[in-house]
Amino acid sequence: MNKKVLLISGLLLLNGCSTSVDDQYQVAPKGKAVTQIQQAKKLPLEMDQEIKLAVTAQTQTLDIHSIDSPGVIFELPMVKNGLDVNIETEINDSVFVPSAKVINQSGDIRAELDDQGLVYLKPRLADGNRLQGNIKVHPQIGDSALYLVVFTDKDKLNETVAVSHPAKLDAEGRGNYFPEVGDIQVPRALTGKLSIEATALGARTDDPSTVLPVLSNTERPQQESVNFYHQAIRTAIADNDVDKAMGLLRDAEQLGIADADQVFREAMKAQLDRQ
Repeated sequence: MNKKVLLISGLLLLNGCSTSVDDQYQVAPKGKAVTQIQQAKKLPLEMDQEIKLAVTAQTQTLDIHSIDSPGVIFELPMVKNGLDVNIETEINDSVFVPSAKVINQSGDIRAELDDQGLVYLKPRLADGNRLQGNIKVHPQIGDSALYLVVFTDKDKLNETVAVSHPAKLDAEGRGNYFPEVGDIQVPRALTGKLSIEATALGARTDDPSTVLPVLSNTERPQQESVNFYHQAIRTAIADNDVDKAMGLLRDAEQLGIADADQVFREAMKAQLDRQ
């Protein structure tokens, strides 16, 4: 299935408190778009705190990394073990279908989310129809900052998103026979309401927010970096996240970290023996 200078319209919800952020940002000069991350207005994304906001006609417009739409940019916390970022968008008369990129201070893309990574969530309790996506972020050596850029695909505004008919949802809730009604097609739009939350990914240390050591690719890996990658590979395999472990292995090898391949093989063997 199927985030430019910033004005966020709506409420920023932190720890149950509502804080208006409208006065913190200015609208971009008419006709201008942000072409560099450094020029954009950004919000800090705190751990375990849900941010709710609206993308409106006044929201900054982005023209970077093949992005051409209103969008919002968050500065991510540098969490050693990685971040799990959840993005949800409300489906009303129209829907802002979110895409996302995580970009470091040099413009390198660390993670991406597109239409294919979204799922449809049916209404429940106080929540209506929603689209939900998830993006996992693993800081790499040399990353001193990471930015989450949330936007939409302007080229797909002629497409729609299918949501369940209310009659079918009612029948499902009552346990009745599903009526023969088709799904409702909701048009995509450049505006809409979002919620975003970040949590630690696979944290197993006493300090889950430990920041990765900054190290350029031309420097010799320090023991702290070697220890980090060795332990991160072991932890990923113990969590049965082989894809993450392989990604860490590739990064470690590119940085010249010794014995990463051996650590990977030994951890895999130990995990198989336990099973």
